[in-house]
Amino acid sequence: MPLSSTCQNCAKSKVRCVRNSEETKICSRCARLNKQCVYRETGRRFKGFKKDRQIEALESRVNELMTYSKLIPASRTTGGNATHSLNGEEIDETTLDVIAQGLVDMKTAQALIDIYKTDMILHFPFVVISPQVQASDLRQQKPFLFLAVLASAAYSNIPLQRLLGKEMKKVIASRMVMNGEVSFELLQGMLVFLAW
Repeated sequence: MPLSSTCQNCAKSKVRCVRNSEETKICSRCARLNKQCVYRETGRRFKGFKKDRQIEALESRVNELMTYSKLIPASRTTGGNATHSLNGEEIDETTLDVIAQGLVDMKTAQALIDIYKTDMILHFPFVVISPQVQASDLRQQKPFLFLAVLASAAYSNIPLQRLLGKEMKKVIASRMVMNGEVSFELLQGMLVFLAW
């Protein structure tokens, strides 16, 4: 283990420690005061805050997923809105859409998206939705993230939040467990859903 750059006497006195030369291995203060100059072995270095390490781990996982998603064929879907599960059965994805099911109307969805963008994002800035993005855009482009945001932002309506949470679990079962799908959108949705 390397030696500290400050001797024990200077560290104890909280003063700057200046070595005369590498050969003498005695600092100018200890030489002037005629004290024994002892350098300690360096201790463990500060490894950063726990949150910084967690963010780095998340970033590396996202990078792995992005690399993995480039290796997989772009689409697992056939025509229309049907996807195949691992056992070959077709799943109609429109049944997983909470707007199509009538569980939430677009006005409520837009209000929940706005709550997420203005209030919740301040506390969880890892999945950012642009202020210009409307609920209908998010529903079309990233339906899983759309559902995750709705489920998370519905905290003032517990029955609705539970209902949307059940829908989230259905989508997770359909897309991840049965289809084995891995995508950046699924990661974003899972981060939002699990954080709230």
